[in-house]
Amino acid sequence: MSYTLYHNAHFGPGASAMLVSGGRIAALGGDELRAAAPAGTACIDLGGGWALPGFNASHCPLLDVGRGLGSIDLFGAKSPADIAARCADFLRRRAVPKGRAVYGNGWNQDLFEGSHAMPTRADLDALCPDNPLLLDRVCGHIMVCNTAALRAAGITAATPAPAGGGIDLGPDGVPNGLLRDNAVNLVRPLLPAETVDEIKAAFLAAATHAASLGLTTVQSNDVRSRDWRTVMAALTALDAEQLLPVRIVLQCALETPDELRDFWAAGFRPGAQGRRWKLGPLKLFLDGSLGARTAWLRGGYADAPEEHGLCCLEYDKAVGMAKLADGAGMQVIAHAIGDAAMEEMLDVIEAVNAAHGGANPHRHGVVHCQVTTPGQWERLARLDAGALVQPIFLDYDHTIVEDRCGAALAATSYAFGSAVRRGVHLSYGTDAPVESLDVRRNLYSAITRKPLAGGPAWQPAGPASLLHAQALRCYTEAGAWNEFAEAEKGRLAPGYLADFTVFDRDLFTIPEAQIPAMQVKATVVGGVLAWREA
Repeated sequence: MSYTLYHNAHFGPGASAMLVSGGRIAALGGDELRAAAPAGTACIDLGGGWALPGFNASHCPLLDVGRGLGSIDLFGAKSPADIAARCADFLRRRAVPKGRAVYGNGWNQDLFEGSHAMPTRADLDALCPDNPLLLDRVCGHIMVCNTAALRAAGITAATPAPAGGGIDLGPDGVPNGLLRDNAVNLVRPLLPAETVDEIKAAFLAAATHAASLGLTTVQSNDVRSRDWRTVMAALTALDAEQLLPVRIVLQCALETPDELRDFWAAGFRPGAQGRRWKLGPLKLFLDGSLGARTAWLRGGYADAPEEHGLCCLEYDKAVGMAKLADGAGMQVIAHAIGDAAMEEMLDVIEAVNAAHGGANPHRHGVVHCQVTTPGQWERLARLDAGALVQPIFLDYDHTIVEDRCGAALAATSYAFGSAVRRGVHLSYGTDAPVESLDVRRNLYSAITRKPLAGGPAWQPAGPASLLHAQALRCYTEAGAWNEFAEAEKGRLAPGYLADFTVFDRDLFTIPEAQIPAMQVKATVVGGVLAWREA
């Protein structure tokens, strides 16, 4: 049996060394552990860093992070004209053939200088007339297309919007290029089909980036109706080649009962796993996003009461899919940002759990949980359900939530601290590429509720405030609980997997303002260095 000794680090009270064997922690100790290490033990000096349990991101579409590296980068765009210019530059630099569809993402109209109107096809057509453009808003719940894309997809004024989607019309009654939620599926087939090798490259780039930021596990929403066969072929090939630097738990956004059954029939039933991947929950989408104004609100938007957002999946279909998955022993989670979507998923969980006498053995839960009431958090706690949340969303959302939800509802929203105190299984992710994979920024938002650029905290003494230790547990132990791995992940203790992250300073003693500046010195997965500072 081979051993590795990691030393010259802070592993906890009285522990400066960790002995690893078979991918698990064999012992923690001090100089005596190093002295007693078996002959032939490999010794790795961690340079005096501070070790923490490996960070487990409970919801991040990892493959989309990798895909974004080869797409049009629209993050930080200052205007529709800036978007068009970036697209034109991308097409020129990449020498994209005329007629080939191109994808981009990251624009946010709320960050535009001057007018905050959303871009339309008219803003894109002059500079980019020949290539269909599919440009996702940062949230992924609204897309702007140019005329070439609409024409290629056959979208006209007579095209009906699909259920749970919207096709915006201009003053002339013609589609203006904006597609909301399920309507985006009308144009996605325009994009060239990816090869297994292309997806392998995207996965590897994103997973390496994740490791460099201290993540050891990513629960990733990558199995989707349109391409799951290619995605699974790529992922299993990477795993067989032992190239995955982090662990991946697959969240499966399959849309119909037949698609779910086909997935199972292909060998990917609940419990399926490889060396560093395993099958996780079924993922449902119940609404859109607050920034896109497609989050589903019970009382309507405060600044537009006639608008309620979008219900992307009716209750009967949601509960049918959930019962099918539950009957096979599969966990179910659902994207729910608005309070109406939150209520629907709570109803779904309750209906499914009736078969278990009200218990929740498969740990069904809710993703995002942003616009909420105290009663909904209490209900989530009673159901023993998980909440997969993104504290980093506060950095932007605090600028819009009161305008869109009203002061009263805003005051009970993003209530992550009070959720923890109610006993909710609250776990962290960043929903990258919506936000960065960076765990430091996420921790800072969770602990301080302050904008990353500086300024006062939003409701600093209110429902979301968390202590450092609580925030760390949300990012480690709670993430492990969400994937049924709390007995082997999320702690630095003998018998646990040797998944840990080493920083250059102590999270618990540095000033809060320094949290985003902490540097990752090393990331270790299964006792093996996944990334190390150069």
